[in-house]
Amino acid sequence: MRELLPYLGIVVLIAFSAFFSGSEIAFASVNTLRLQSKAEKGSKPSQVAHYICQQYDKALCTILIGNNLVNIASSSLATVIALQLVGDSGAIYATGVMTVLILTFGEIMPKIVAKDQSDGFVLLAAYPLRLLMLVTKPLVIAITWALDQIAKLWGGTPEPDPMTADELMTMIETVEDEGVIDEDRSDLLQSAVSFGETTVEQVLTPRVDLVAIDLQDSREDILHTMETSRFSRIPVYEEDIDSIQGILYLNHAYRVLADAPDTPIRDLLLPAVFLHRSTRLPIAMRELRSRRLQMAVVLDDFGGTCGVVTLEDILEEIVGDIWDENDTIEEDFCQLDETHFRLSGSVSLDDLLWETDLEQFEDEFDSTTVGGWITELNGGFPTLGQELVWKNLRLKVDALDDRRVLQVSVEVLPKQEEAEDED
Repeated sequence: MRELLPYLGIVVLIAFSAFFSGSEIAFASVNTLRLQSKAEKGSKPSQVAHYICQQYDKALCTILIGNNLVNIASSSLATVIALQLVGDSGAIYATGVMTVLILTFGEIMPKIVAKDQSDGFVLLAAYPLRLLMLVTKPLVIAITWALDQIAKLWGGTPEPDPMTADELMTMIETVEDEGVIDEDRSDLLQSAVSFGETTVEQVLTPRVDLVAIDLQDSREDILHTMETSRFSRIPVYEEDIDSIQGILYLNHAYRVLADAPDTPIRDLLLPAVFLHRSTRLPIAMRELRSRRLQMAVVLDDFGGTCGVVTLEDILEEIVGDIWDENDTIEEDFCQLDETHFRLSGSVSLDDLLWETDLEQFEDEFDSTTVGGWITELNGGFPTLGQELVWKNLRLKVDALDDRRVLQVSVEVLPKQEEAEDED
């Protein structure tokens, strides 16, 4: 029995090596959000494992210390056995055999298993690793201090790269899939993340849809526009819509006109805020709030009027549609079944590509709306009833207003049909 103890010792040491190698990968790849959720529900192993994840640098130091010690010990023990068996050449045989055994059973295999089964592995390893962290704490502190001193000599510790918007989106989708948050909260969080990347051009009311007043019009025509408009704020221009003079706030205008009916319309105007089309929504919101205004005029690269954007338009990017008594409820994006959609030409291209799982292609195009995208795909203005195929989407123009696409039908084709169309 005594003769077998050295061999048994090698097996035990390789098992410890497998434990350390697996722990290194498992704690690095485990879903920490899911682990946190289990910990908050009262799971003790999950609480310990989550603590280790939060202290991963210290845990990694313990793992590396332990792994190197057991690998050195197993190699040394194997060398002693080999020297007894074959003499002076035993060290060579021991080195070769132990290299294969440690790489296979102590490194490669446990890391593969731990990565695939990280959730379960961290729970099994949590208590032993936590105990080892306590035992090696003085040594870990010393090593950490030494590393800090070395880092200072090399210019300090570099700041970690900030999380990108795509990474944050992926994280939100992950916690939704895990049931940590519901779909509504996930949508709200994703809207908040994309908010900072969205420009006013993507949410504005376009120039062609503007209700505006020309100061050159007769007073009767201006008053009629005010009375029939469903908007509370109307941009006012002089001769050309590219020459915006100000914003007419109807409530303010009616109060003044009630006391002084002959007040010139120009005197009723409030200053307009002008924003470039590329202005990000957070900046636009800050500009409007600082001036205590609700509407801004959006300009193109040449100073012409693209349209207008309101504070409501901006907020809707986060919280969704905001309805008031003056809004007309229209179904801009309607999913008829799993593969068929009917949508307005003004719908965001991002929304269509998202709904059809093709959002990765959105950077291929300059257009921001479906109507503009169809014109871009066609290489010119489409005709009524015209059909276009892109990827696995069949697009049909259902309604036009002159050269403007008003309504589109979309069919999601099977992948094989997409391939046939491309051939």
